[in-house]
Amino acid sequence: MPLFLGLLPNNCAGSALRIYVYDTKKFSAGSVFCSAGQWGVEVLLHRYFAASSCRTLDPNQADLFLVPDYRACHLHLAPTYMHKGLTRIEGDDYHSQIIRNHKDKYRRPAEAEEQFQELLKSLPYLDRKKGMDHVFIFSDQGFIVNFTHTFPSWRDNIPHSIFLTTEAFTPGCGPSCFSPWKDAIIPGHIDLDRIQLIASYNQPTSNRSFLFNFHGRLPVNHDYYEKVTVRKALLQFDELADVSVGGFIEEYFEVMGSSHFCLVPEGTSSWTNHLYESFFAGCIPLILSDRYVLPFQDLIDWPSLSIRWPQEAVAIEMYLYVKDLVVNQRPLVEAMKQRVDAHACWFNFYQLDGPCSPYKGILHDLEKRSRGMPRYLHPTHWVP
Repeated sequence: MPLFLGLLPNNCAGSALRIYVYDTKKFSAGSVFCSAGQWGVEVLLHRYFAASSCRTLDPNQADLFLVPDYRACHLHLAPTYMHKGLTRIEGDDYHSQIIRNHKDKYRRPAEAEEQFQELLKSLPYLDRKKGMDHVFIFSDQGFIVNFTHTFPSWRDNIPHSIFLTTEAFTPGCGPSCFSPWKDAIIPGHIDLDRIQLIASYNQPTSNRSFLFNFHGRLPVNHDYYEKVTVRKALLQFDELADVSVGGFIEEYFEVMGSSHFCLVPEGTSSWTNHLYESFFAGCIPLILSDRYVLPFQDLIDWPSLSIRWPQEAVAIEMYLYVKDLVVNQRPLVEAMKQRVDAHACWFNFYQLDGPCSPYKGILHDLEKRSRGMPRYLHPTHWVP
């Protein structure tokens, strides 16, 4: 709870950056509730920097400006009576039972563009450097939240700003919505109790009985995944005795902890939290998403602790390859598993200190972008 409220001081992972944190009022309301789920990163990054040694209250000293905006959370709180969505269809009734003043906190998807414009107008320092030193967080599918584009006119308003995003390829937008020169990929948020429960099932390599697993949304159990061919291809393995593939199951965490590899297939977009959950289960990621841009590539040697298989080549050959690794190259599998365990801290938003944390990775990326920020746009006029 102190972390969600910005009451847990931290040393900003030793960074010398100076960050100004805006008070965005209604745009960052509901920090306790909004800290849950994958969009909890919107809250945690806000509260982390608000309580950090990096924070400055003087905008003239700031290297960067953080714009807190619980956009994904607020849009997911909106009622969805009129259409099927990933939120509960009876969402308004459900959420209103546990959220005080619910109707004052959710945002209507039809007003997303207008709301973003209102947020920008409240930022007095945005135009000083054409937004280059302003940081925005995107915790869903890039600019897409619950199938709504949250800011269609972003190119006219914040084209130079830094985007911290879980998704490099906004559906329907493609590569133009992400620039590796200014933007950075961040991990998805996993709740602390979920992390702890997954980790409790993390078995040593010698105790793992499944070659690989995947349980989640598939074309056979969710309409939105009917055209996701890579997930459809996984169904060919569902009757094999030494793998576990299918829809949602109660013993999912136990299965993860008993599998050598965790499949990480593309979903309705390229990124998925299945990747980050696999680390806490000590389960080697087998990534089946060709466009998934991975976080912290300067800091994590991804090929040493994961496999990236072409998503269009999910066939029996993949199964045979994994089986050969587990049966005939056990030392390699054990070493990869050890690296997975050692790197789980990069994805735990509740680990503020230590050799690695998502905050340390994010600060590394922000420092690089701050150092490389061009100066030629400003000042735009001067006199002797």
